[in-house]
Amino acid sequence: MLWAAVAGMVLLGVVFGLLGWLLPGQPALWEPGVSGGKSVLSESKKKLEAMNNPSSSAEMPSKNLHRVFVSRALVFLPKEEEPVQAMKPEMITEDKIQVGWKLRFGFDPEDPDVASRDDDLDGFNNLEEFQKNTDPRDAQSSPSKWVKLRLASFKPAPMVLSFAGTAGDRYTLRLMLENRRKDVSVVLGDQLWIGISAEGPEAWKSQDAARSATEGRPNLHLIPLKILEFKSDVGQRLDPRTQIMIDYNDSSLRLERGDGISETVSLLIDERGKARGVTWNMGEIMLASLVPGEGELGPYRVGQVFSYAGRDFLIRDASAAKVSLELLPEKEKVEILPKTP
Repeated sequence: MLWAAVAGMVLLGVVFGLLGWLLPGQPALWEPGVSGGKSVLSESKKKLEAMNNPSSSAEMPSKNLHRVFVSRALVFLPKEEEPVQAMKPEMITEDKIQVGWKLRFGFDPEDPDVASRDDDLDGFNNLEEFQKNTDPRDAQSSPSKWVKLRLASFKPAPMVLSFAGTAGDRYTLRLMLENRRKDVSVVLGDQLWIGISAEGPEAWKSQDAARSATEGRPNLHLIPLKILEFKSDVGQRLDPRTQIMIDYNDSSLRLERGDGISETVSLLIDERGKARGVTWNMGEIMLASLVPGEGELGPYRVGQVFSYAGRDFLIRDASAAKVSLELLPEKEKVEILPKTP
């Protein structure tokens, strides 16, 4: 048994010696044979040697090569060159204000909040001051305050003025407001002052009587009305529907309105109970100023002249959608829109 063990050790030594001579530095590996004279193990061995030896990388297929770039920050460049321009006084920034104007009044040209600020607390922001070329640091130098007027409320009151009939040299004027009526007997040359109250339409034949009756009413606007001329037009004509002759009366009474809306109107006499007159807007108008501390103004009515911010304004017309003003004496048209919540 001892000799058998010794012989086995010698045999193992011979085997390992041969393997060390055939594969120096690496243990012997058994490679099963494959068709074509190559083996899987030999191919793997070649690839391993190529990866460990940089000089042999040229033999590796190019599709296995990858390059990786690592950066601490990403920088995006424009496709085309964009030259940097220095700010010039005549340039307009995104808030629509000129750079030179901002610098003149000590503002930062790049401050995005300059346009919306009101530094002098006059009710106008800096953009409005720039547009009107006023001093944004001085509350006494501001755009015209009337541009800050808005319509606060409007109570419609359409009054129909008609020619109701004649008796000799006297004529009957009829004032209708909803279902309330006021008849007034007049002669040529008469002067009336008409208005409305909680009781309906009213008329006075003297200015003193009108003032006495309306004393204490806030801003009650009275319309002066003068009776100018009566024109008779009575006869017969062919009715186009029935083709028979009928009587007609197209007599008219001419009047002159003497308030801010100076106009002459002709009223056809009522025919078969149908009024053929004019409708005047007698509604109550309340305006509101957006200037801090001013609040609402009024009530006013169409045809009335009122003063605001040192200017005179005539109310030409009014509705819930807008109020049409006329700036006096230039007669410039101004529209006042409703204030937003």
